[in-house]
Amino acid sequence: MLPFYISRFGNPHSRTHEYGWYCEEAVEKARENVANQIGADHKEIIFTSGATESNNLAVKGVAKFYHPKKKHIITTQIGHKCVLDSCRVLENNGFDVAYLPVQKNGILDLEVLEQSIKPETSLVSVIAVNNEIGVLQPIEEIGRLCRSRGVSFHTDAAQAFGKVPIDVNAMNIDLMSISGHKICGPQGIGALYVSRRPRVRLEAQQNGGGQERGLRSGTLPTALVVGLGEASRLASEEMKVSFQKEYYLLLVI
Repeated sequence: MLPFYISRFGNPHSRTHEYGWYCEEAVEKARENVANQIGADHKEIIFTSGATESNNLAVKGVAKFYHPKKKHIITTQIGHKCVLDSCRVLENNGFDVAYLPVQKNGILDLEVLEQSIKPETSLVSVIAVNNEIGVLQPIEEIGRLCRSRGVSFHTDAAQAFGKVPIDVNAMNIDLMSISGHKICGPQGIGALYVSRRPRVRLEAQQNGGGQERGLRSGTLPTALVVGLGEASRLASEEMKVSFQKEYYLLLVI
Protein backbone atom coordinates (compact mmCIF):
# COMPACT_ATOMS: atom_id res chain seq x y z
CA MET A 1 0.00 0.00 0.00
CA LEU A 2 2.81 2.42 0.86
CA PRO A 3 3.94 3.19 -2.72
CA PHE A 4 0.44 4.50 -3.49
CA TYR A 5 0.63 6.90 -0.56
CA ILE A 6 4.20 8.04 -1.24
CA SER A 7 4.87 8.16 -4.97
CA ARG A 8 2.13 6.50 -7.04
CA PHE A 9 -0.53 9.20 -6.96
CA GLY A 10 -2.30 8.34 -10.20
CA ASN A 11 -6.03 8.10 -10.71
CA PRO A 12 -6.80 4.46 -11.63
CA HIS A 13 -9.54 5.69 -13.97
CA SER A 14 -7.23 8.01 -15.95
CA ARG A 15 -5.79 6.22 -18.96
CA THR A 16 -3.84 9.06 -20.56
CA HIS A 17 -0.66 8.84 -18.46
CA GLU A 18 1.68 6.35 -16.83
CA TYR A 19 0.59 7.11 -13.27
CA GLY A 20 -2.97 6.17 -14.13
CA TRP A 21 -1.91 3.02 -15.97
CA TYR A 22 0.12 1.83 -13.00
CA CYS A 23 -2.72 2.39 -10.54
CA GLU A 24 -5.28 0.80 -12.83
CA GLU A 25 -3.10 -2.30 -13.11
CA ALA A 26 -2.81 -2.50 -9.32
CA VAL A 27 -6.58 -2.11 -8.88
CA GLU A 28 -7.34 -4.84 -11.41
CA LYS A 29 -4.85 -7.19 -9.76
CA ALA A 30 -6.61 -6.62 -6.44
CA ARG A 31 -9.96 -7.24 -8.13
CA GLU A 32 -8.66 -10.60 -9.37
CA ASN A 33 -7.43 -11.53 -5.89
CA VAL A 34 -10.86 -10.87 -4.40
CA ALA A 35 -12.62 -12.72 -7.22
CA ASN A 36 -10.34 -15.76 -6.93
CA GLN A 37 -11.22 -16.09 -3.27
CA ILE A 38 -14.89 -16.77 -4.07
CA GLY A 39 -14.72 -18.39 -7.51
CA ALA A 40 -15.97 -15.30 -9.30
CA ASP A 41 -14.93 -13.45 -12.44
CA HIS A 42 -12.99 -10.25 -11.79
CA LYS A 43 -15.61 -8.27 -13.71
CA GLU A 44 -18.16 -9.26 -11.06
CA ILE A 45 -16.35 -7.43 -8.23
CA ILE A 46 -17.49 -3.88 -7.43
CA PHE A 47 -15.33 -1.97 -4.94
CA THR A 48 -17.10 0.05 -2.25
CA SER A 49 -16.23 1.82 1.00
CA GLY A 50 -17.13 -1.26 3.06
CA ALA A 51 -19.77 -3.87 3.79
CA THR A 52 -22.31 -1.26 4.91
CA GLU A 53 -22.24 0.42 1.51
CA SER A 54 -22.23 -2.96 -0.23
CA ASN A 55 -25.32 -4.06 1.70
CA ASN A 56 -27.11 -0.80 0.95
CA LEU A 57 -26.29 -1.08 -2.75
CA ALA A 58 -27.41 -4.69 -2.94
CA VAL A 59 -30.67 -4.38 -1.01
CA LYS A 60 -31.81 -0.97 -2.22
CA GLY A 61 -30.35 -1.42 -5.69
CA VAL A 62 -32.25 -4.60 -6.51
CA ALA A 63 -35.44 -3.42 -4.79
CA LYS A 64 -35.57 -0.13 -6.68
CA PHE A 65 -34.68 -1.66 -10.03
CA TYR A 66 -37.63 -4.07 -9.94
CA HIS A 67 -40.08 -1.64 -8.35
CA PRO A 68 -43.05 -1.33 -8.83
CA LYS A 69 -43.45 -4.70 -10.59
CA LYS A 70 -41.85 -6.49 -7.66
CA LYS A 71 -41.82 -4.84 -4.26
CA HIS A 72 -41.49 -7.73 -1.80
CA ILE A 73 -38.20 -8.39 0.01
CA ILE A 74 -37.25 -11.11 2.46
CA THR A 75 -34.58 -10.93 5.16
CA THR A 76 -34.10 -12.30 8.67
CA GLN A 77 -34.54 -10.79 12.09
CA ILE A 78 -30.85 -11.39 12.88
CA GLY A 79 -29.36 -9.54 9.93
CA HIS A 80 -26.79 -6.77 10.33
CA LYS A 81 -28.23 -3.39 11.28
CA CYS A 82 -27.33 -1.84 7.93
CA VAL A 83 -29.44 -4.47 6.13
CA LEU A 84 -32.34 -4.12 8.56
CA ASP A 85 -32.24 -0.32 8.37
CA SER A 86 -32.09 -0.45 4.56
CA CYS A 87 -35.20 -2.62 4.59
CA ARG A 88 -36.98 -0.22 6.93
CA VAL A 89 -36.19 2.68 4.62
CA LEU A 90 -37.67 0.70 1.74
CA GLU A 91 -40.75 -0.06 3.85
CA ASN A 92 -41.23 3.67 4.37
CA ASN A 93 -41.21 4.00 0.59
CA GLY A 94 -43.95 1.48 -0.03
CA PHE A 95 -42.06 -1.82 -0.13
CA ASP A 96 -43.26 -4.96 1.63
CA VAL A 97 -40.54 -6.57 3.76
CA ALA A 98 -40.73 -9.92 5.55
CA TYR A 99 -38.40 -10.28 8.56
CA LEU A 100 -38.17 -14.02 9.10
CA PRO A 101 -37.42 -15.42 12.57
CA VAL A 102 -34.77 -18.09 13.07
CA GLN A 103 -34.95 -21.33 15.01
CA LYS A 104 -33.56 -21.80 18.54
CA ASN A 105 -30.19 -22.76 17.06
CA GLY A 106 -30.07 -19.50 15.10
CA ILE A 107 -30.58 -21.20 11.73
CA LEU A 108 -33.19 -20.01 9.25
CA ASP A 109 -35.94 -22.55 8.61
CA LEU A 110 -35.86 -23.25 4.87
CA GLU A 111 -39.51 -24.29 4.81
CA VAL A 112 -40.51 -20.93 6.28
CA LEU A 113 -38.37 -19.19 3.67
CA GLU A 114 -39.92 -21.17 0.83
CA GLN A 115 -43.43 -20.38 2.05
CA SER A 116 -42.56 -16.67 2.29
CA ILE A 117 -41.46 -16.27 -1.33
CA LYS A 118 -44.13 -14.63 -3.48
CA PRO A 119 -44.40 -13.95 -7.22
CA GLU A 120 -43.57 -10.30 -6.43
CA THR A 121 -40.47 -11.14 -4.34
CA SER A 122 -37.38 -9.52 -5.86
CA LEU A 123 -34.73 -10.29 -3.24
CA VAL A 124 -33.81 -12.57 -0.36
CA SER A 125 -31.03 -11.23 1.88
CA VAL A 126 -29.50 -13.50 4.53
CA ILE A 127 -26.35 -12.88 6.56
CA ALA A 128 -23.84 -15.71 6.02
CA VAL A 129 -22.22 -15.64 9.48
CA ASN A 130 -23.95 -13.64 12.20
CA ASN A 131 -21.79 -10.87 13.64
CA GLU A 132 -23.00 -11.48 17.22
CA ILE A 133 -23.62 -15.18 17.73
CA GLY A 134 -21.44 -16.56 14.92
CA VAL A 135 -24.03 -18.94 13.48
CA LEU A 136 -23.38 -20.04 9.90
CA GLN A 137 -26.49 -20.14 7.71
CA PRO A 138 -27.05 -22.87 5.07
CA ILE A 139 -26.12 -20.50 2.26
CA GLU A 140 -25.89 -23.12 -0.46
CA GLU A 141 -29.38 -24.46 0.29
CA ILE A 142 -30.82 -20.95 0.47
CA GLY A 143 -29.18 -20.06 -2.82
CA ARG A 144 -30.53 -23.18 -4.50
CA LEU A 145 -34.05 -22.39 -3.29
CA CYS A 146 -33.91 -18.78 -4.48
CA ARG A 147 -32.51 -19.78 -7.87
CA SER A 148 -35.31 -22.31 -8.36
CA ARG A 149 -37.87 -19.58 -7.65
CA GLY A 150 -36.23 -16.94 -9.83
CA VAL A 151 -35.44 -14.64 -6.89
CA SER A 152 -32.13 -12.80 -6.47
CA PHE A 153 -30.15 -13.95 -3.43
CA HIS A 154 -27.89 -11.59 -1.47
CA THR A 155 -25.69 -12.57 1.44
CA ASP A 156 -23.75 -10.34 3.80
CA ALA A 157 -20.48 -12.28 4.01
CA ALA A 158 -18.47 -9.72 5.97
CA GLN A 159 -17.85 -12.27 8.73
CA ALA A 160 -17.45 -15.24 6.36
CA PHE A 161 -15.20 -13.98 3.57
CA GLY A 162 -11.65 -15.26 4.03
CA LYS A 163 -12.64 -17.51 6.93
CA VAL A 164 -14.85 -20.20 5.41
CA PRO A 165 -14.80 -21.55 1.83
CA ILE A 166 -17.17 -19.72 -0.49
CA ASP A 167 -17.95 -20.53 -4.12
CA VAL A 168 -20.53 -18.09 -5.42
CA ASN A 169 -21.42 -20.29 -8.39
CA ALA A 170 -21.80 -23.55 -6.47
CA MET A 171 -23.80 -21.73 -3.79
CA ASN A 172 -26.02 -19.86 -6.29
CA ILE A 173 -25.14 -16.50 -4.73
CA ASP A 174 -26.22 -13.50 -6.82
CA LEU A 175 -24.85 -10.71 -4.64
CA MET A 176 -22.34 -10.87 -1.78
CA SER A 177 -21.00 -8.13 0.50
CA ILE A 178 -17.36 -8.09 1.62
CA SER A 179 -15.47 -6.04 4.22
CA GLY A 180 -11.74 -5.31 4.15
CA HIS A 181 -10.98 -4.87 7.83
CA LYS A 182 -12.69 -8.14 8.77
CA ILE A 183 -9.75 -9.99 7.18
CA CYS A 184 -7.06 -7.66 8.57
CA GLY A 185 -7.20 -5.42 5.52
CA PRO A 186 -7.54 -1.63 5.71
CA GLN A 187 -10.67 0.09 6.98
CA GLY A 188 -12.80 2.04 4.52
CA ILE A 189 -12.76 -0.51 1.71
CA GLY A 190 -15.06 -3.36 0.78
CA ALA A 191 -16.63 -4.98 -2.24
CA LEU A 192 -19.89 -6.25 -3.64
CA TYR A 193 -19.98 -9.34 -5.83
CA VAL A 194 -22.63 -8.91 -8.53
CA SER A 195 -23.31 -11.95 -10.69
CA ARG A 196 -23.13 -11.56 -14.47
CA ARG A 197 -24.45 -15.08 -15.27
CA PRO A 198 -27.25 -15.08 -14.39
CA ARG A 199 -27.25 -11.33 -14.70
CA VAL A 200 -28.35 -9.42 -11.63
CA ARG A 201 -29.95 -6.04 -12.26
CA LEU A 202 -29.72 -3.26 -9.71
CA GLU A 203 -30.01 0.50 -9.60
CA ALA A 204 -26.94 2.54 -8.65
CA GLN A 205 -27.26 4.37 -5.34
CA GLN A 206 -24.36 6.74 -5.99
CA ASN A 207 -24.18 8.72 -9.22
CA GLY A 208 -21.29 10.44 -10.92
CA GLY A 209 -18.53 9.35 -13.28
CA GLY A 210 -19.90 5.87 -13.88
CA GLN A 211 -17.01 3.94 -12.36
CA GLU A 212 -17.39 0.29 -11.33
CA ARG A 213 -19.65 -0.71 -14.22
CA GLY A 214 -21.79 2.34 -13.51
CA LEU A 215 -22.91 0.83 -10.20
CA ARG A 216 -20.68 2.81 -7.85
CA SER A 217 -19.39 6.14 -9.10
CA GLY A 218 -16.36 7.80 -7.54
CA THR A 219 -12.56 7.61 -7.80
CA LEU A 220 -11.28 4.45 -6.16
CA PRO A 221 -8.72 4.78 -3.31
CA THR A 222 -5.93 2.77 -4.93
CA ALA A 223 -3.99 2.10 -1.73
CA LEU A 224 -7.05 0.75 0.08
CA VAL A 225 -8.05 -1.40 -2.88
CA VAL A 226 -4.54 -2.85 -3.06
CA GLY A 227 -4.69 -3.56 0.68
CA LEU A 228 -7.98 -5.43 0.30
CA GLY A 229 -6.58 -7.44 -2.60
CA GLU A 230 -3.49 -8.49 -0.68
CA ALA A 231 -5.50 -9.28 2.46
CA SER A 232 -7.76 -11.48 0.32
CA ARG A 233 -4.78 -13.35 -1.10
CA LEU A 234 -3.25 -13.92 2.33
CA ALA A 235 -6.58 -14.95 3.84
CA SER A 236 -7.02 -17.54 1.11
CA GLU A 237 -3.60 -19.06 1.84
CA GLU A 238 -4.10 -19.03 5.61
CA MET A 239 -7.57 -20.56 5.29
CA LYS A 240 -6.14 -23.54 3.40
CA VAL A 241 -3.52 -24.11 6.12
CA SER A 242 -6.12 -23.71 8.86
CA PHE A 243 -8.43 -26.30 7.32
CA GLN A 244 -5.53 -28.74 6.90
CA LYS A 245 -4.68 -28.37 10.60
CA GLU A 246 -8.29 -28.94 11.62
CA TYR A 247 -8.49 -32.00 9.37
CA TYR A 248 -5.41 -33.60 10.94
CA LEU A 249 -6.65 -32.76 14.44
CA LEU A 250 -9.90 -34.57 13.68
CA LEU A 251 -7.92 -37.61 12.54
CA VAL A 252 -5.92 -37.63 15.77
CA ILE A 253 -8.95 -37.13 17.99
